Amino acid sequence: MVKFIPSEAIDKIALAHRRALGFRDDQMIDGMTLITKLKKRYPEFNYLRVQNGSLKDADAQWDDRKKLITITEATFAGINRENPRSLFAVVHEVGHALLGHKGILNRGPSSLVAASFSANLKRMEHQANSYAASFLMPDTQLLRTMTVEQIIKVYNVSREAARIRWSQFR
Repeated sequence: MVKFIPSEAIDKIALAHRRALGFRDDQMIDGMTLITKLKKRYPEFNYLRVQNGSLKDADAQWDDRKKLITITEATFAGINRENPRSLFAVVHEVGHALLGHKGILNRGPSSLVAASFSANLKRMEHQANSYAASFLMPDTQLLRTMTVEQIIKVYNVSREAARIRWSQFR
């Protein structure tokens, strides 16, 4: 069974990882910079670009045995264009990796269906989503004073992600 990690602890873990990788609290995350910094800090970490459809309907996938994040070409192109959904998908997989989740885990619609069948998978997916939100929009005094529009602009996240994160502090 995956260990329960409270949301506040995930916030702290994500903020510590963010800072350890050299990102400022008020800085938007660039996907390629993130991948480069992860490879430098964690030499065993790697990623692989694959054709669209190779992961079925998933955008990206974490494999803890290979220490590998597999990213579809569309998602990889998306992080290069600063697409918020693509970046969230990759950081979600980074969350699985840095939270120590075991197995092969996908970010995509099928993972949501699978999570409904397994409490363990549901917990891992929730933790990875919380990690991604916390990493991309760190719990700092600055964030707590922002509007949804400001969060979108400063952190380059989707309206839905910004709204959910904003509501956590109200």
